[in-house]
Amino acid sequence: MSFLCAFWRDSLRLQFTSLRTWALLVLLPLLSFGAARLMPVQEVSAPVQVGVVLPKEGGEGFWQRLEERSGLVVVFHTAQAGQATRQVAAGRWDCALILPEDFQSRLDRRDLEGLFTLLTGPGSAVYPLVRETVSACVAECVSPGMAEDYLLDSKIVSEEDIEAVRPRLNQVLLDQDRVQISLETVGGVPLDPLTLADSGVSNLLIGLTAILLLIWVLFTAMDLGRWLTSPLARRLVALRGESALLLARLGAALVPALLAGAMALLAVERPLASTLALIPYLLFWGAAALVLARRRTLWGPLPVLMPFIPVLGLILSPVLVDVSVLFPALGPAVRWMPITLYLKTCGGSWRDGLVLAAAGAALLTLALLPSGKKRAG
Repeated sequence: MSFLCAFWRDSLRLQFTSLRTWALLVLLPLLSFGAARLMPVQEVSAPVQVGVVLPKEGGEGFWQRLEERSGLVVVFHTAQAGQATRQVAAGRWDCALILPEDFQSRLDRRDLEGLFTLLTGPGSAVYPLVRETVSACVAECVSPGMAEDYLLDSKIVSEEDIEAVRPRLNQVLLDQDRVQISLETVGGVPLDPLTLADSGVSNLLIGLTAILLLIWVLFTAMDLGRWLTSPLARRLVALRGESALLLARLGAALVPALLAGAMALLAVERPLASTLALIPYLLFWGAAALVLARRRTLWGPLPVLMPFIPVLGLILSPVLVDVSVLFPALGPAVRWMPITLYLKTCGGSWRDGLVLAAAGAALLTLALLPSGKKRAG
């Protein structure tokens, strides 16, 4: 046992004298904090700015309704026509709404065709949402008059009784009488735009960290495979056994990976939970590295496959987008990808962390099985 401890310490010392190790320890946290700096949560989750050019007279009721809908997602600002045009052109406002001077009279006549002019710029993205919001405000403005016309035309109410009915036509329904719409994500999470924007940045940083650590572990598998073919390894294996030596070298290689990952995850929302989730994640990939290292036919093609692994990691896990929503056939592959399990563990689903740990333990058992051949001393 003392020999293996000394062997592990020597392997760890060699790790920290390697330029590649220091590159990981420095560049991974820099990448994470740099990405967090370039994508600050405050800007990602900031509401969209929209300008509104009101007529000189009229439009107060419409603006009041529009202002009530101004909040976390969209903020409406009153402006002059020239100011609105400049702000949209500069990209400071997503779009702008221009009301005609005869806006109120057209509302009274229910002449709604071409009622607004919507200014958009090259980067405008939410103008469909703005258009729907404006339509809802206009509907509120004209609905009492439309209801009155319907009651009169249908002879439900006479001209003499309409005055008594009119206050009820302007009455706003209580919340329990309205049709309520609740939005949620595909995974069943309530759709809170600010929360989703915040978690999206953290999810991206966690996913990129997981992919880069996967690449590190795969390089470690190649190193272990090459080390097994060296004359020194052959002599040590004959004395101490292959499995124990591989475990010691692997453990030394995973220490800087865990340190680099922990430092990189300080930039995310829940750094402690994400760091703890690294333990089953690295256990799984470390066990996979042992399986690969013991067969040259497995680790030999890794240099050729290495450029494709980050791409596959991004596609087959919900780091940027969940492709299983677009292609349901990929659902099982996406759901059980180790990176997906790690992301879910970071989100609080420790059951997925246990799945990762169990799969890692199974792989470790497979890796430690006798190779079926004895090495020459």
